Amino acid sequence: MWIFGYGSLMWDGWEQNHCCLQRVVGELPGYRRAFNKASIKNWGSKASPGPTLNIEQAEQAVCCGIAFEFPDEKADSVLAYLRQREGNGFNLKQMSITLRDGKFAKAFIAFYEGPNKIKVDSTTELANLIALASGSSGSCREYVRGIYVELSKLGLTDSVVTTTWQAVQQLA
Repeated sequence: MWIFGYGSLMWDGWEQNHCCLQRVVGELPGYRRAFNKASIKNWGSKASPGPTLNIEQAEQAVCCGIAFEFPDEKADSVLAYLRQREGNGFNLKQMSITLRDGKFAKAFIAFYEGPNKIKVDSTTELANLIALASGSSGSCREYVRGIYVELSKLGLTDSVVTTTWQAVQQLA
């Protein structure tokens, strides 16, 4: 069983508690990252929501992330954990991803379809929201930094993450 992570799943070590067999770079064609999910618990609050990642369809895009493989007998517990972690509004959809070695895998991917969406007019506005937000898992700034650092370690670049992280750093 495979899980595709494109946000904090990539860097917070969650898979270690679930007998992960391997973690490899994976690609989801036709999708891109978007900081449009308002975290009001983990990375923000109701008073200061933290913009966190979701993915959205984009015809020519490819979202690169981490594909986690788990033993089939762990599927129920892994999916239950992800449903609890991601919370209301997220749906786990099984889609085809491409692994770094060129093979394909059917992976579960979290899509946010709930009401807590953030719309901003500029990267500066997004960066200001990130700089102000903090929740039970830490500051939203730490969240964005963690994703940027993990992508960099993997030799991957995502223009949305890079542009957002640079804008957040300019505020400091």
